[in-house]
Amino acid sequence: MTQLVASNLNVSVEGSSILEDVSLSVSSGEWLGIAGLNGSGKSTLLKCMAGLLTPSSGYMSMDGQPYSQVDYIHRKLSIMSQRTDVLSAMSVLDLVRLGRYPHLPAWSFSLSSIDHECVEYALDFTGLNNFRNRQVNTLSGGERQRAFLALSLAQDGAVLLFDEPTNHLDLVAQIQILSLLRRLADQGKVVVSVLHDLNQLSKYCSRLALLRDGALVSEGLMDHVFTSPNLKLTFGLDIDVVRSHDRLCAII
Repeated sequence: MTQLVASNLNVSVEGSSILEDVSLSVSSGEWLGIAGLNGSGKSTLLKCMAGLLTPSSGYMSMDGQPYSQVDYIHRKLSIMSQRTDVLSAMSVLDLVRLGRYPHLPAWSFSLSSIDHECVEYALDFTGLNNFRNRQVNTLSGGERQRAFLALSLAQDGAVLLFDEPTNHLDLVAQIQILSLLRRLADQGKVVVSVLHDLNQLSKYCSRLALLRDGALVSEGLMDHVFTSPNLKLTFGLDIDVVRSHDRLCAII
C-alpha cells in the first residue's frame, strides 16, 4: 500500500504565489484528477508531487516519510509531461527501455532479464508489440502517448503522474489512454493526472482536486467534490451536475 500526501504546500516564484497551503492525499488503487483554469497551479502541484519541484514551504511525503528521506524515490515516481518531443526520434523499444535506467547500478548500462521482462510487459500492456521498431515520431498522436505511457510503466514505480495525457488526441485515442490509466489504478498503482474534460474526470477518476488561483477549492472523493457549487467556484461558470447511468455528469 502506497500513500502520497501533500502537506501545506506553498510555492512562490519571484514574490508571486503559485500554490497556497495545498494539502491532499492519494493512495494505491486511487486515481486523483487535478482540474482548474489555466494558471491555477495544476502543473506546479504535479511537479511537487513528482519530486521535481521543492515547495517554498510544506512538504510531500510517501508512506509517512518526507520525499528527502525516501530511498530511491526516483524509482518509485514516474511523470509523463506534455513535452515529449526530445525523445521522439528513437525507436519505441529504445524509448521504453529508458524506463529501466533508474534501476541500473551506477557501473552498468546493460539491462537484466528482469528489466527486459518489465519492458515487454509495458509494450504488451499498451498494445505496442507490433510498433517496437518504429520511430516514435512516425506514430500517430495516440500511439505516441501510449509509447510514453509504456516508458512510465516500464519503470515499475508505485506512483504514475501525467500532465494532460489526452492533450491534442482524438476521442478514440483519449478513451484508449484513459482506459489504460484506469486499469493501472485498478491494479493498485497510484495515478495522478491533470485533465481538462470534466466528464472524463468524473468517469475515470476516484478522487478530485479543484484549484483556483493556486488554492484548493475542494479535494476528496469524486462524489463529494464534483458538485455544482464547487465547479462554479473553480471555473466561474454555472455548471449543473447530474447523475446518469450511475455516474456524475457536468452540463454547461
